Amino acid sequence: MIQVSVILPIFNGAKTLANTLDSLLMQNYKEFELIACIDGSTDDSENILKQYTEKFKKLTILKNSVNRGLGPTMNRLIYHASGTYIAVAEQDDYYYPERLQLQVELLDKDPSVGLVSGIAEFSGGERIHGKFPGILVHGRQYPEGKEMFMLNYKQHIKVVNSCMMFRKSVHIDNGLYFTQHYPSISVDWTYILRFSLVSKIHGLHKVLVRLDRRPERQSVTSNKVKQFKATRELLRAFAYEYPQLISKKDYQYAMRTQYVLEINSKSGLKYVFTWLAYFVRNPFEKRYVKSIMKRIRIKIKMMYN
Repeated sequence: MIQVSVILPIFNGAKTLANTLDSLLMQNYKEFELIACIDGSTDDSENILKQYTEKFKKLTILKNSVNRGLGPTMNRLIYHASGTYIAVAEQDDYYYPERLQLQVELLDKDPSVGLVSGIAEFSGGERIHGKFPGILVHGRQYPEGKEMFMLNYKQHIKVVNSCMMFRKSVHIDNGLYFTQHYPSISVDWTYILRFSLVSKIHGLHKVLVRLDRRPERQSVTSNKVKQFKATRELLRAFAYEYPQLISKKDYQYAMRTQYVLEINSKSGLKYVFTWLAYFVRNPFEKRYVKSIMKRIRIKIKMMYN
């Protein structure tokens, strides 16, 4: 019996798919099946995937005739997974060889943990320019239950979704599923929020995945207007769904977290005008002040270099 099912949703991933598949082949832990779903792709993704049929212990290829989006595709993949543990992979990420082994060892050792993730590196192509999430990078551990829920609500998602491994039993027994919340945006975030209320989430203090964040990379999250709209919708929806957990003050804090992200996404005069607009509304929000001070320091540094 195969213990681990690696699920891989694919949509027009021909440029990066082979690199991802190669990294999965190089895993120290070999006893896994790979289940991939071609989600209405119009490029060469399917042909690339078929070239790996004999390389994996077991490779199942599913195909959506039209693009269904990440949520429905993830649900279909999980339905076909036979493993006790389900590991999530993405088409444009590189997985370090110890990724699956470390996660399996943790889940085998601690039955109270329902989901385990780790640290992600952000690659700009030439160099690594950051790591996420800070809580794990700095050696701390995730809280549990309501505290974990509120951390991921107020501060936004703090779990690397592209290298999650979770128990299928927790997913099934609690009726969890991936939503089609604003197609392919915030899908993993809603899942983590709900998962945190039914089972323990553990973070490994290891870099498990390298995320491709080159400027030329095209992804759904590169559309910032749509992404920001989806985030605001998610925060409102969860405040309505969980009024016993999320107070008005919590909701307002979470929205200001989002405003900081929106401010920092701007440059030049757009940054100045956006910053002023939000600062006037909430002049006592320290994160707004930190944002502009950081921007000033960067400008001064550039002037003297």
